[in-house]
Amino acid sequence: MKRYDVAVLLVCSLAACAQPSAPPPQQAARPPATPPQAAPLPSSRVTSEAQIAPGRWVVDQVQCSDLLGAADEDRETAAMFYYGYLAAKAGIRVIDVNEIDGNVRRVMDRCAAAPDITVPQASRQALGRRG
Repeated sequence: MKRYDVAVLLVCSLAACAQPSAPPPQQAARPPATPPQAAPLPSSRVTSEAQIAPGRWVVDQVQCSDLLGAADEDRETAAMFYYGYLAAKAGIRVIDVNEIDGNVRRVMDRCAAAPDITVPQASRQALGRRG
């Protein structure tokens, strides 16, 4: 399980630390459409205390705000990681694949409603599972 933990946390940390790419040379001369202050840079995003070092996260302490702030693909990957991680932690041995999308949606809705709780807390609250 540690290998999966590291992979997902690496993806999340990369998303949090990603720098915007430089515009193509033909677009460099154009003035920006909005003032630079209008959109904060991704690197300025503050993560929770779950990030203990670059690329290192304490899985049980990752807050919903960390998950919600990740890029779409990273958020999907992390959500699936947590789905399997928390199912294993709760001793669930059979997963109905037809329920995954709905369950993940419920957890993400709970995270959106309470971004300051941890992802495991959101999962327990949304799905009524212990572990």
